[in-house]
Amino acid sequence: MIDGLARDEVRVLKSYPETALPCRIKMDANENEWGLPQQVKEALIKDVLDFPFHRYPDSDGAALKGKLEEYTGVPAKNLIIGNGSDELIRYVVDAFVSPGDKVVIPTPAFSMYRFFVDLAGGVVVEVGPEQGLRVDAQKVARTAKRENAKLVFLCSPNNPTGEVIRAEDIEMVIEKSPGIVVVDEAYYEFCGRTVIDRVNSYPNLVVLRTLSKAAALAGLRVGYLAAGDAIKNYLYRVKVPYNVGSFSQLAAIRVLENRRAMDEWLDTFRSVRDEFIEDLRRVEGVTVFPTGANFVLLRTDRAHRVWEGLLKRGILVRKFGKGPLEKCLRVTVCPPRQNKAFLEGLKEVLGEVYT
Repeated sequence: MIDGLARDEVRVLKSYPETALPCRIKMDANENEWGLPQQVKEALIKDVLDFPFHRYPDSDGAALKGKLEEYTGVPAKNLIIGNGSDELIRYVVDAFVSPGDKVVIPTPAFSMYRFFVDLAGGVVVEVGPEQGLRVDAQKVARTAKRENAKLVFLCSPNNPTGEVIRAEDIEMVIEKSPGIVVVDEAYYEFCGRTVIDRVNSYPNLVVLRTLSKAAALAGLRVGYLAAGDAIKNYLYRVKVPYNVGSFSQLAAIRVLENRRAMDEWLDTFRSVRDEFIEDLRRVEGVTVFPTGANFVLLRTDRAHRVWEGLLKRGILVRKFGKGPLEKCLRVTVCPPRQNKAFLEGLKEVLGEVYT
Protein backbone atom coordinates (compact mmCIF):
# COMPACT_ATOMS: atom_id res chain seq x y z
CA MET A 1 0.00 0.00 0.00
CA ILE A 2 2.68 2.51 1.02
CA ASP A 3 4.68 1.91 -2.17
CA GLY A 4 1.70 3.02 -4.19
CA LEU A 5 1.46 6.28 -2.23
CA ALA A 6 5.06 7.37 -2.71
CA ARG A 7 5.90 9.83 -5.48
CA ASP A 8 7.37 8.28 -8.61
CA GLU A 9 10.53 10.37 -8.18
CA VAL A 10 11.00 9.10 -4.62
CA ARG A 11 10.48 5.42 -5.43
CA VAL A 12 13.49 5.37 -7.75
CA LEU A 13 15.85 7.34 -5.49
CA LYS A 14 18.62 5.65 -3.53
CA SER A 15 19.57 6.61 0.00
CA TYR A 16 22.85 8.43 0.62
CA PRO A 17 25.59 5.79 1.08
CA GLU A 18 26.47 4.63 4.59
CA THR A 19 29.42 6.52 6.03
CA ALA A 20 29.33 5.59 9.72
CA LEU A 21 31.78 2.70 9.47
CA PRO A 22 34.00 1.97 12.48
CA CYS A 23 37.56 3.19 11.99
CA ARG A 24 40.51 4.67 13.86
CA ILE A 25 41.48 7.11 11.10
CA LYS A 26 38.63 8.79 9.22
CA MET A 27 39.67 10.08 5.81
CA ASP A 28 36.47 9.67 3.78
CA ALA A 29 34.38 12.82 4.32
CA ASN A 30 36.69 15.80 3.64
CA GLU A 31 36.38 17.00 7.23
CA ASN A 32 38.87 19.27 8.98
CA GLU A 33 40.66 16.81 11.27
CA TRP A 34 42.49 19.65 13.07
CA GLY A 35 39.20 20.92 14.50
CA LEU A 36 38.33 24.38 15.78
CA PRO A 37 41.08 26.77 16.91
CA GLN A 38 41.51 26.84 20.69
CA GLN A 39 40.46 30.50 20.97
CA VAL A 40 37.17 29.74 19.20
CA LYS A 41 36.50 26.84 21.59
CA GLU A 42 37.21 29.04 24.60
CA ALA A 43 34.88 31.75 23.30
CA LEU A 44 32.09 29.23 22.74
CA ILE A 45 32.52 27.79 26.26
CA LYS A 46 31.80 31.24 27.66
CA ASP A 47 28.93 31.78 25.23
CA VAL A 48 27.12 28.60 26.16
CA LEU A 49 26.65 29.53 29.82
CA ASP A 50 24.09 32.24 29.12
CA PHE A 51 22.98 31.20 25.67
CA PRO A 52 19.22 31.64 24.96
CA PHE A 53 18.56 28.08 23.84
CA HIS A 54 14.85 28.62 24.48
CA ARG A 55 14.59 31.25 21.73
CA TYR A 56 14.08 30.57 18.05
CA PRO A 57 17.05 31.59 15.90
CA ASP A 58 17.16 34.71 13.76
CA SER A 59 15.60 33.31 10.59
CA ASP A 60 17.53 35.74 8.38
CA GLY A 61 20.84 35.31 10.24
CA ALA A 62 21.51 39.06 10.16
CA ALA A 63 24.52 39.03 12.52
CA LEU A 64 26.16 36.13 10.69
CA LYS A 65 25.47 37.68 7.29
CA GLY A 66 27.16 40.86 8.52
CA LYS A 67 30.32 38.87 9.29
CA LEU A 68 30.06 37.05 5.96
CA GLU A 69 29.82 40.39 4.17
CA GLU A 70 33.13 41.38 5.77
CA TYR A 71 34.63 38.03 4.78
CA THR A 72 33.39 37.82 1.19
CA GLY A 73 32.85 41.42 0.13
CA VAL A 74 29.31 40.49 -0.97
CA PRO A 75 26.57 42.74 0.49
CA ALA A 76 24.57 41.03 3.23
CA LYS A 77 21.38 41.56 1.24
CA ASN A 78 22.77 39.20 -1.41
CA LEU A 79 23.57 36.38 1.02
CA ILE A 80 21.42 33.52 2.32
CA ILE A 81 22.51 31.14 5.06
CA GLY A 82 21.54 27.50 5.04
CA ASN A 83 21.67 24.28 7.01
CA GLY A 84 24.81 23.30 5.15
CA SER A 85 25.17 24.04 1.45
CA ASP A 86 23.05 20.94 0.71
CA GLU A 87 19.94 22.81 1.83
CA LEU A 88 20.86 25.73 -0.42
CA ILE A 89 21.28 23.41 -3.41
CA ARG A 90 17.74 22.23 -2.75
CA TYR A 91 16.42 25.80 -2.59
CA VAL A 92 17.90 26.58 -6.00
CA VAL A 93 16.37 23.44 -7.51
CA ASP A 94 13.01 23.99 -5.76
CA ALA A 95 12.82 27.56 -7.02
CA PHE A 96 13.78 26.99 -10.63
CA VAL A 97 13.42 23.36 -11.75
CA SER A 98 10.04 22.00 -12.84
CA PRO A 99 9.40 18.40 -13.95
CA GLY A 100 11.10 17.82 -17.28
CA ASP A 101 13.47 20.80 -17.06
CA LYS A 102 17.06 20.10 -18.11
CA VAL A 103 19.96 20.52 -15.68
CA VAL A 104 23.56 20.19 -16.90
CA ILE A 105 26.06 18.55 -14.55
CA PRO A 106 29.67 17.85 -15.58
CA THR A 107 30.79 14.51 -14.20
CA PRO A 108 32.19 13.24 -11.96
CA ALA A 109 30.40 15.52 -9.51
CA PHE A 110 29.00 15.89 -5.99
CA SER A 111 26.08 13.45 -5.79
CA MET A 112 23.61 15.86 -4.16
CA TYR A 113 23.19 17.91 -7.34
CA ARG A 114 21.60 14.97 -9.12
CA PHE A 115 19.73 13.89 -5.99
CA PHE A 116 17.74 17.12 -5.71
CA VAL A 117 17.18 17.42 -9.46
CA ASP A 118 15.84 13.86 -9.59
CA LEU A 119 13.62 14.59 -6.60
CA ALA A 120 12.15 17.61 -8.40
CA GLY A 121 11.46 15.59 -11.54
CA GLY A 122 14.11 17.44 -13.53
CA VAL A 123 16.25 15.78 -16.21
CA VAL A 124 19.99 15.58 -15.59
CA VAL A 125 22.17 15.99 -18.67
CA GLU A 126 25.66 14.76 -17.85
CA VAL A 127 28.76 16.11 -19.56
CA GLY A 128 31.69 13.72 -19.41
CA PRO A 129 35.18 14.87 -18.49
CA GLU A 130 38.25 15.57 -20.56
CA GLN A 131 41.35 13.43 -20.16
CA GLY A 132 42.48 13.44 -16.54
CA LEU A 133 38.89 13.83 -15.32
CA ARG A 134 38.99 17.60 -15.99
CA VAL A 135 35.76 19.52 -16.57
CA ASP A 136 35.20 20.21 -20.28
CA ALA A 137 33.94 23.78 -19.93
CA GLN A 138 33.38 24.32 -23.66
CA LYS A 139 31.26 21.19 -23.86
CA VAL A 140 29.33 22.23 -20.75
CA ALA A 141 28.49 25.59 -22.32
CA ARG A 142 27.47 24.03 -25.66
CA THR A 143 25.31 21.44 -23.90
CA ALA A 144 23.60 24.04 -21.72
CA LYS A 145 22.71 26.09 -24.80
CA ARG A 146 21.58 23.07 -26.86
CA GLU A 147 19.39 21.70 -24.06
CA ASN A 148 18.09 25.13 -23.01
CA ALA A 149 19.15 24.13 -19.49
CA LYS A 150 17.50 25.78 -16.50
CA LEU A 151 20.56 25.13 -14.34
CA VAL A 152 24.23 24.28 -14.70
CA PHE A 153 26.24 23.04 -11.73
CA LEU A 154 29.99 23.65 -11.52
CA CYS A 155 32.16 22.80 -8.53
CA SER A 156 35.58 24.40 -8.04
CA PRO A 157 37.64 22.88 -6.55
CA ASN A 158 35.65 19.97 -7.87
CA ASN A 159 34.47 17.21 -5.57
CA PRO A 160 35.64 14.45 -5.98
CA THR A 161 38.55 15.25 -8.32
CA GLY A 162 40.04 18.33 -6.62
CA GLU A 163 40.30 20.24 -9.92
CA VAL A 164 40.27 24.03 -9.75
CA ILE A 165 38.36 25.29 -12.79
CA ARG A 166 39.82 28.41 -14.39
CA ALA A 167 37.85 31.60 -13.69
CA GLU A 168 37.74 32.43 -17.40
CA ASP A 169 36.17 29.04 -18.13
CA ILE A 170 33.54 29.57 -15.43
CA GLU A 171 32.74 33.02 -16.80
CA MET A 172 32.44 31.60 -20.32
CA VAL A 173 29.88 29.05 -19.11
CA ILE A 174 27.95 31.77 -17.26
CA GLU A 175 27.87 34.02 -20.33
CA LYS A 176 26.80 31.27 -22.76
CA SER A 177 24.25 29.49 -20.56
CA PRO A 178 20.55 30.32 -21.03
CA GLY A 179 19.79 29.58 -17.38
CA ILE A 180 21.34 29.84 -13.93
CA VAL A 181 24.91 28.69 -13.24
CA VAL A 182 25.60 27.43 -9.73
CA VAL A 183 29.28 27.49 -8.76
CA ASP A 184 29.94 25.40 -5.67
CA GLU A 185 32.99 26.75 -3.83
CA ALA A 186 32.79 24.51 -0.77
CA TYR A 187 36.59 24.10 -0.87
CA TYR A 188 37.42 27.70 -1.80
CA GLU A 189 39.68 28.40 1.19
CA PHE A 190 42.07 25.63 0.20
CA CYS A 191 42.86 27.22 -3.17
CA GLY A 192 41.89 30.88 -2.76
CA ARG A 193 40.31 31.20 -6.22
CA THR A 194 36.72 32.42 -6.45
CA VAL A 195 34.07 34.07 -8.61
CA ILE A 196 31.96 35.27 -5.68
CA ASP A 197 32.85 38.88 -6.55
CA ARG A 198 30.94 38.45 -9.85
CA VAL A 199 27.47 37.78 -8.40
CA ASN A 200 26.30 41.35 -9.00
CA SER A 201 27.85 41.37 -12.49
CA TYR A 202 26.12 38.19 -13.66
CA PRO A 203 22.39 38.02 -12.82
CA ASN A 204 22.37 34.26 -13.54
CA LEU A 205 25.22 33.37 -11.14
CA VAL A 206 24.86 31.63 -7.78
CA VAL A 207 27.89 30.87 -5.60
CA LEU A 208 27.70 28.30 -2.81
CA ARG A 209 30.07 28.19 0.15
CA THR A 210 30.25 26.29 3.44
CA LEU A 211 31.84 26.58 6.87
CA SER A 212 31.99 22.79 7.16
CA LYS A 213 35.43 22.41 5.62
CA ALA A 214 38.16 24.97 6.35
CA ALA A 215 36.18 26.44 9.27
CA ALA A 216 35.75 22.99 10.89
CA LEU A 217 32.00 23.36 11.54
CA ALA A 218 30.77 20.25 9.72
CA GLY A 219 28.85 19.13 12.82
CA LEU A 220 26.91 22.40 13.03
CA ARG A 221 25.87 22.62 9.35
CA VAL A 222 26.38 26.21 8.24
CA GLY A 223 26.44 27.05 4.55
CA TYR A 224 25.82 30.25 2.65
CA LEU A 225 24.88 31.37 -0.81
CA ALA A 226 25.59 34.54 -2.77
CA ALA A 227 23.40 35.73 -5.65
CA GLY A 228 22.03 38.86 -7.27
CA ASP A 229 18.76 40.41 -6.14
CA ALA A 230 16.49 38.63 -8.64
CA ILE A 231 17.66 35.11 -7.80
CA LYS A 232 17.86 35.84 -4.07
CA ASN A 233 14.26 37.06 -4.01
CA TYR A 234 13.00 33.82 -5.55
CA LEU A 235 15.10 31.70 -3.20
CA TYR A 236 13.57 33.43 -0.20
CA ARG A 237 10.15 32.27 -1.40
CA VAL A 238 11.14 28.62 -0.91
CA LYS A 239 13.38 29.09 2.15
CA VAL A 240 12.03 27.60 5.38
CA PRO A 241 12.14 29.77 8.52
CA TYR A 242 14.59 29.14 11.36
CA ASN A 243 16.63 26.84 9.13
CA VAL A 244 20.01 27.42 10.84
CA GLY A 245 20.16 27.00 14.61
CA SER A 246 21.15 29.86 16.89
CA PHE A 247 24.24 28.15 18.26
CA SER A 248 25.39 27.20 14.77
CA GLN A 249 25.10 30.83 13.74
CA LEU A 250 27.03 31.96 16.82
CA ALA A 251 29.81 29.42 16.25
CA ALA A 252 30.14 30.62 12.66
CA ILE A 253 30.40 34.21 13.89
CA ARG A 254 33.14 33.26 16.36
CA VAL A 255 35.10 31.52 13.61
CA LEU A 256 34.84 34.57 11.36
CA GLU A 257 35.92 36.81 14.24
CA ASN A 258 39.07 34.67 14.51
CA ARG A 259 39.95 34.60 10.82
CA ARG A 260 43.64 35.06 11.56
CA ALA A 261 43.68 31.67 13.30
CA MET A 262 42.00 30.06 10.28
CA ASP A 263 44.42 31.78 7.88
CA GLU A 264 47.41 30.60 9.91
CA TRP A 265 46.02 27.07 9.95
CA LEU A 266 45.50 27.18 6.17
CA ASP A 267 49.19 27.98 5.72
CA THR A 268 50.05 24.94 7.81
CA PHE A 269 47.51 22.80 5.99
CA ARG A 270 48.86 23.63 2.52
CA SER A 271 52.35 22.64 3.62
CA VAL A 272 51.06 19.35 5.01
CA ARG A 273 49.03 18.71 1.85
CA ASP A 274 52.01 19.35 -0.43
CA GLU A 275 54.18 16.95 1.56
CA PHE A 276 51.44 14.31 1.57
CA ILE A 277 51.03 14.56 -2.20
CA GLU A 278 54.77 14.22 -2.77
CA ASP A 279 54.82 11.11 -0.58
CA LEU A 280 51.87 9.65 -2.49
CA ARG A 281 53.56 10.23 -5.83
CA ARG A 282 56.42 8.02 -4.69
CA VAL A 283 54.07 5.08 -4.07
CA GLU A 284 54.30 2.60 -6.93
CA GLY A 285 50.98 1.67 -8.52
CA VAL A 286 49.20 4.90 -7.55
CA THR A 287 48.25 7.86 -9.77
CA VAL A 288 47.68 11.14 -7.91
CA PHE A 289 45.37 13.78 -9.38
CA PRO A 290 46.17 17.48 -8.89
CA THR A 291 44.07 19.04 -6.13
CA GLY A 292 43.17 22.45 -4.80
CA ALA A 293 40.98 21.04 -2.04
CA ASN A 294 41.52 19.28 1.30
CA PHE A 295 41.44 15.84 -0.27
CA VAL A 296 43.36 13.89 -2.88
CA LEU A 297 41.93 11.60 -5.55
CA LEU A 298 44.00 8.49 -6.23
CA ARG A 299 43.73 5.95 -9.01
CA THR A 300 44.90 2.40 -8.49
CA ASP A 301 43.94 -0.94 -9.99
CA ARG A 302 41.74 -3.07 -7.73
CA ALA A 303 40.70 0.02 -5.79
CA HIS A 304 37.90 -1.83 -3.99
CA ARG A 305 40.33 -4.41 -2.65
CA VAL A 306 42.65 -1.63 -1.55
CA TRP A 307 39.70 0.08 0.20
CA GLU A 308 38.85 -3.15 2.02
CA GLY A 309 42.47 -3.68 3.06
CA LEU A 310 42.69 -0.17 4.46
CA LEU A 311 39.42 -0.59 6.36
CA LYS A 312 40.73 -3.79 7.96
CA ARG A 313 43.55 -1.60 9.29
CA GLY A 314 41.03 0.90 10.64
CA ILE A 315 41.54 3.48 7.89
CA LEU A 316 38.38 4.69 6.14
CA VAL A 317 38.63 6.42 2.75
CA ARG A 318 36.02 7.09 0.06
CA LYS A 319 35.42 4.48 -2.63
CA PHE A 320 33.22 4.73 -5.72
CA GLY A 321 31.00 2.50 -7.82
CA LYS A 322 31.23 1.70 -11.49
CA GLY A 323 32.11 4.45 -13.94
CA PRO A 324 35.09 6.76 -14.42
CA LEU A 325 35.93 6.62 -10.70
CA GLU A 326 35.74 2.84 -10.35
CA LYS A 327 39.52 2.60 -9.87
CA CYS A 328 39.71 5.67 -7.65
CA LEU A 329 39.82 6.43 -3.95
CA ARG A 330 39.34 9.86 -2.37
CA VAL A 331 41.48 10.58 0.69
CA THR A 332 41.08 13.48 3.10
CA VAL A 333 44.33 15.26 3.96
CA CYS A 334 44.78 14.91 7.72
CA PRO A 335 47.44 15.92 10.26
CA PRO A 336 50.87 14.35 9.57
CA ARG A 337 50.47 11.43 12.01
CA GLN A 338 47.30 10.19 10.29
CA ASN A 339 48.77 10.79 6.84
CA LYS A 340 51.83 8.74 7.75
CA ALA A 341 49.64 5.89 9.04
CA PHE A 342 47.65 5.97 5.80
CA LEU A 343 50.78 5.82 3.66
CA GLU A 344 52.13 2.89 5.64
CA GLY A 345 48.78 1.09 5.41
CA LEU A 346 48.47 1.81 1.69
CA LYS A 347 51.90 0.36 0.93
CA GLU A 348 51.11 -2.76 2.96
CA VAL A 349 47.76 -3.26 1.19
CA LEU A 350 49.24 -2.70 -2.26
CA GLY A 351 51.89 -5.28 -1.46
CA GLU A 352 49.17 -7.79 -0.52
CA VAL A 353 46.95 -7.02 -3.50
CA TYR A 354 49.67 -7.37 -6.12
CA THR A 355 51.46 -10.46 -4.75
